[in-house]
Amino acid sequence: MPSDNLDFAWDRPETAATLHAKLAGTADPDWLHTAAWLMREARVDQVWQFLTLRQIADRFPQLSPMLGRRRSVWEHLLRAAHELGRL
Repeated sequence: MPSDNLDFAWDRPETAATLHAKLAGTADPDWLHTAAWLMREARVDQVWQFLTLRQIADRFPQLSPMLGRRRSVWEHLLRAAHELGRL
């Protein structure tokens, strides 16, 4: 593993730079899987370093089935964002 491996990337070599590169273009076919992995494995505050609220909201119908037990957390956050007028 790289010395600067992300702490939540326990199962793969992943640095901030490589993850930013993977999530830079939403047209990438692996974008959904990478974003869902991030949303499952990282703390919410860590997710914001790589994804925006708008990116998550726009793709949530596709992301939702891949979120596992974290799905309810993200549903709550998106609901709150709507209520607060952030989306």
